[in-house]
Amino acid sequence: MPDIRYTTAMIFIHKTSLQLAVLSLSLSACSLLQQSAAPQNGGIHPARPPVTTSPADSKVDLLLKEANRLADKVKNGGMTRVAAADQLNAYRLRLVGANQVDDNCFAMYRYLAVQRDAGQLSQEESQSRMEMRLREWLRRWPKMQPKPPQPVFTNFLLKLYGLPALG
Repeated sequence: MPDIRYTTAMIFIHKTSLQLAVLSLSLSACSLLQQSAAPQNGGIHPARPPVTTSPADSKVDLLLKEANRLADKVKNGGMTRVAAADQLNAYRLRLVGANQVDDNCFAMYRYLAVQRDAGQLSQEESQSRMEMRLREWLRRWPKMQPKPPQPVFTNFLLKLYGLPALG
């Protein structure tokens, strides 16, 4: 009989994979947002207890809400992935401003949206490349000095990919 933690983890991984697939169809990396479950755990309880929400977390949630709104427009054919990515970027800049980490992650996010709109990348390739960029920042973050105060866009993407937040 499988361990319940293993089963729960596998369900969470499967659910996260489904979420990423739906989103990638919508906005490339923004398409990683059109999910019924972008971190909403629909009945699955996380392995660790919930953490008190910080102001940065609430900004991540605001960014997620906007990304889902834009993903719906892409899904309905109302805009391209690139247009949605650009609107999401304008929103993030108003919300938290620019910083080195978020600017770098957004540049990759937009590049992948361009490639997806042009039919030059599959959903899986796009997701893999974005995940590689996020993992690169997870490795670099501990040694980075000075650290930007609110890498909200990057934490938003990390949340979508089921990876730990920076700082």
